[in-house]
Amino acid sequence: MSHPLSSGIIPAPVLPFRENGAIDWDMLDRYIVQVAAGRPRGIAMNMALSEVSSLEISEQLDVIRRVKAALKGNCTLLSGVNVTHTAAAVEHAKRLVDAGAEGLVIFPPVPAFLSAPTVQMIVDYHSAVAEVVDVPMLAFQTNFCNYPRGTITALSQIKNIVAIKDASFNVDLTLDNIKEAHAAKRRIGSLTGSDTFILEAMLMGCDGALIGFAATATDALVCMHKYATEGKATEAYAIWHRLGPLARICWRHPIRDYRVRTKYTLMKQGVLKNYVVRAPFPTILNVDREDIDKAFVEFNLNDPIFLPAGEKFVEKPKASAKELAPAK
Repeated sequence: MSHPLSSGIIPAPVLPFRENGAIDWDMLDRYIVQVAAGRPRGIAMNMALSEVSSLEISEQLDVIRRVKAALKGNCTLLSGVNVTHTAAAVEHAKRLVDAGAEGLVIFPPVPAFLSAPTVQMIVDYHSAVAEVVDVPMLAFQTNFCNYPRGTITALSQIKNIVAIKDASFNVDLTLDNIKEAHAAKRRIGSLTGSDTFILEAMLMGCDGALIGFAATATDALVCMHKYATEGKATEAYAIWHRLGPLARICWRHPIRDYRVRTKYTLMKQGVLKNYVVRAPFPTILNVDREDIDKAFVEFNLNDPIFLPAGEKFVEKPKASAKELAPAK
């Protein structure tokens, strides 16, 4: 397991919108630069948190082109492939790579994979995409589509596959996936996608996280992962003790609302101008707003270390003429 995308932190950022629901391209540029400054292993756009289900195909391609330009080669860019059938996956994957995607995250196709997909179905789907693109691919197990035992072993035989994102939100399934990934003849990464227990998944053996929660606090989560891999659980938990409660608010029931909750968090941090999501996703509930506000106070989440780039983008106060004067 040597590919850079098989371990570490890969954030799946939000997509900023204007009040009229149009993509705020200028805000996206500024935001993505901050996320990249948080030192992630890669950045995954066109994911669930960036509301890929609400985007036109042309918008998805434009997002990749725009983010690729903003990153200027400083961070690997991945794109989700979220379609309903194999032929569409093949065609869309080619277009995303042509637009600049350097890696792909393969969503389970719905509705075909909703009802107990077989290992062969899963392998055939990923193989079809792997045959037409020459970029690293990450499989994606979601909380509504659990892949059967044997899937990771089979997927590891597809040379493009470098990792699987496990967003089962299930501790037992996470442990099973870790064991299977470690036992595979060709080792692929096991990346948690369960935002409510990121550190716990790492300590169980996940190699990292492909995670929406890293849309904020990217730098802090990178530090947390480093501590976890070094066996420094106390230091890692010192970070997660403050971030974990916020993650559990953002990803609580109804799970649908993690998008607007995360955008509200980023707005409170001064990273975004608003927390607009595209209809029919609803605006934030009062109880969510109140609980996020309380978490900010209780855990001092206004601390600059929890910005996407950590303290790197915090403006330092300008020194006064007196302070700049040479000592006598």
